[in-house]
Amino acid sequence: MDSLVFTVLKLDQFHLRCLRKIAGIKWQDRTTNVEVLQTCKISGMEALLLQLTSAVPMGQAPCIRMPDNRIPKQTFYGQLESGMRLPGWPVRRYKDTLKINLKRCGINPNLLNSAAMSRSSWRSECHQAIDKFEETRETLERKRAASKYGVQPGSHVGVWPCDSCSRICTSRIGLYAHQRTHPSNPSISTVQSIIGVNT
Repeated sequence: MDSLVFTVLKLDQFHLRCLRKIAGIKWQDRTTNVEVLQTCKISGMEALLLQLTSAVPMGQAPCIRMPDNRIPKQTFYGQLESGMRLPGWPVRRYKDTLKINLKRCGINPNLLNSAAMSRSSWRSECHQAIDKFEETRETLERKRAASKYGVQPGSHVGVWPCDSCSRICTSRIGLYAHQRTHPSNPSISTVQSIIGVNT
């Protein structure tokens, strides 16, 4: 795993742990990370990093608008006349990180020079892109939680309640295994006939 990705994951875990403590949400509440972020009305760590770090596309726009004789612009667009990169996986440069962040936000990196000339439109485009990135992340988080805890796509009936204790099971075999804990329950034979278990 890339060390940068690992660092962002650790920061995200720490961020959510602090938000849970501040909001008084315990693990027994079984509140998802998306619900914690919505309760606290704050973005996730990746979106915050995209907004706050120097790798944000919005932070590069002043460099693009500078005259060509300024040192930051010469550094950003300059190339070395001699020398070689080390063999193996190349070290990620600032430009590489900028392109990755632009792609993750849904902005075409090839249009960076032309789009960044207008300050107000570029700022609004960056904010919209980061908001869209956060919405996409929340949607993926919800889908992952639904596939983990919700109805499996192969089952035609999603909920199997227990007749004795009203516990909800997500599969027929799970209901059968749970109802074995109620030995005097007459509905076990019904479940056995549904799933085809011979006694």
